[in-house]
Amino acid sequence: MSRLLWKLFASYLLLAALTLSAGLLAASIFLKQFHIDQTKQQFENQVRLLQAQLEHDLSDAAVRSLCAEFKAELGSRCTVISAAGRVLADSEREAISFDNHTDRPEIQAALTGKIGIALRRSHSLGKELLYVAVPLRKDGAIWGAARASVPTEQLDEQQSALNGRLFLAAWPALLLAAAASFLLARRVSRPLEELEQGVLRFTQGSLSHRIHLAGPPEISNLAESCNRMAAQLDERTESLQKQLGLLESTFRSMAEAVIVTDREGRLLRCNQAAGRLFGFEPTAAAQRDIQEVIRHADVQQFLEQTLKHGGTAEAVIVVSTGQEKILNAHGCLLRSESGQDAGALLVFHDITRLKRLETMRRDFAANVSHELKTPITAISGFVETLRDGALHEAEAERFLDIIARNVRRLHAIIEDLLALAKLEQEEEQGQIALLRQPVRPVLENAAAVCASAAEEKGITMELTCPAALKAQLNAELMEQAVVNLLGNAVKYSSKNSRIILRAAQERGAVLIAVQDFGCGISREHHARLFERFYRVDKARSCKLGGTGLGLAIAKHIVQAHHGMMGLDSAPGKGSVFAIKLPG
Repeated sequence: MSRLLWKLFASYLLLAALTLSAGLLAASIFLKQFHIDQTKQQFENQVRLLQAQLEHDLSDAAVRSLCAEFKAELGSRCTVISAAGRVLADSEREAISFDNHTDRPEIQAALTGKIGIALRRSHSLGKELLYVAVPLRKDGAIWGAARASVPTEQLDEQQSALNGRLFLAAWPALLLAAAASFLLARRVSRPLEELEQGVLRFTQGSLSHRIHLAGPPEISNLAESCNRMAAQLDERTESLQKQLGLLESTFRSMAEAVIVTDREGRLLRCNQAAGRLFGFEPTAAAQRDIQEVIRHADVQQFLEQTLKHGGTAEAVIVVSTGQEKILNAHGCLLRSESGQDAGALLVFHDITRLKRLETMRRDFAANVSHELKTPITAISGFVETLRDGALHEAEAERFLDIIARNVRRLHAIIEDLLALAKLEQEEEQGQIALLRQPVRPVLENAAAVCASAAEEKGITMELTCPAALKAQLNAELMEQAVVNLLGNAVKYSSKNSRIILRAAQERGAVLIAVQDFGCGISREHHARLFERFYRVDKARSCKLGGTGLGLAIAKHIVQAHHGMMGLDSAPGKGSVFAIKLPG
C-alpha cells in the first residue's frame, strides 16, 4: 500500500487514540469527583443519622456505643467532638488520647452550623482522610459536632478499580477506532492515489488521459478540474506544436541561410541552407563558436558588427567554399522579454546567380551591340563611299559584295535571336512537342547538313549510333542543336582531321556526343561558353563567321528536352560536346 495510506491511517489512529485518552482522563477525573461527592453525601447522611440518635441521649456511654455501632455497621470511622473541641468518643481510639479539635476545618464549619468537609492528613492516624462533620444541637443550640471519616486509600482503590474497568472497556473502542481509521484512510487515499497517478501521466505528456473518480465530492471535483486543465493544456500544446512545426518547417525549407547566435557568438540554431552554404552539419554545430564552424573572416566581422552596433546591418560578402559565392547578408539583434540583448539573427542570401545574370546581361548588351555595330559600320562606310562617286568605279562590285555579306550577317544574327526568343517562349509555355522516335535519322540529317563544309576542309565525319536507339525528342529542334555543334566542330578543326558523332544508351539516359580534335578550349571559358555572343577568341571567331548564338541555341534546345549539355575540353586536345537526354 502507498505511503499516503499509512500516513493517513497513523494520523487518524493517533487522533482517535488522543481523543479516547482525553475521554478516559476526563471520565476518570469525573468519576473520581463523582465518587468523592457520593462518599461525602453518604457520610453526610450517615452522620445525620448519628446526629438524630445522639440528640436523644448524650451520655458518654451512649456516645461511645453509637460510635462503635456506626463503625461496625457502616465501616466508617466516627468521632464526636464537643463545642469546646474535646473529643467525647471515637470509633478507632480512646477519646482521652486526642488533642483539642477546634483547629480542624471541618469541625470549625460544623460548630458554625454548617456541614464541614475536608480532605487532609490525620494527625492521630498519620493518613490522608476524607472528613464530613455536622453540627449537634440540643434545645436549638450547637453543643458539638459528629464527624465521619474514611481513608483516601480506600477511595483510591475504588477509583483504581473503576479506572481499570474503563481501560478494559477502551481497548475494543481503540480497535474499532483503528479499523475505522484504516477504512477512512483507504477511502481518502485511494482516490488521491488515482488522482496522483493521473496527474503523473499528465506530467509525462499523456494529456489525453482522463481521471475518473467516485470518491468524496471535493476529490471528484478536483479530478474534474484536473481533467479540464489537461484538456486545455492538450489543446494549447497541440496548437503550439502545430505552430512550432510550421515554423520549423518554414525554417528548414528556407532558401536563405539563417543563423542564430548568442551574445558570445555561439551558434544556437541554423537551418539546412546555412549548412549547405558554409559546408557544415547544422545538428553538430549547436553551442559551438561561430569561428569553429564558419571559417570566413568576413562572416565573423559581420557578426561582430551586428552585435556591437545593434539595430540592423547589411553587407555584401564574398566567400569561397570550393567556388566563389556572393552573399547578401542581413543582421539584427535579438532581445529577450526583459529587453536585454539575447544574441543576433543573421540571414544570408546567395546572390551569386543574380550577379552572374547581371554580368551576363551587361556582356550580352555589349556583345550584341558589338556584333551589330561591326556589319552596320561596314555597310554605312561602303554606302557612303559609293555615294561619293565610287558607284561607277571598278571597285563598286567588290563594295556591293561586302555590303551584301554584312547584310547576310545581320540577317543571320536577327534570325538566330528570333529563333532563340521563340524557343524560350515555347519552352516556357510547354509548346514543344516531344515524341519517342529513333535518334539515328536525326544525327544523319545533321551530318548531311554539315557534310559540304567538312569536305571543303578535308574533314572526315564518323557517325556511330545503334539503329534501335530511341528517345523523347523533337526531331527538327534536336537536328538544329546537333548541326550547331557539328558546325562549330568543323570551324575549329584543322584541315584533314576528323569529327566523331556518336550516340548510345548509358545508365538509363541517351548520350549524344560531338568530338573534334581541334584547338580545344581553356577551362576558364567553360562556364560561360554557352552564353549568348560569348567568344573565346573574338578575332578568330569573327574571321570564321557565325553569329555567336549557336551554342546558346543548342543549350536551350537541350533544356527544352529536359536534358543537360556538357563539355570536356582542353587546349590542344580538342573538345567533346555532349547532350544527355532522358531515356
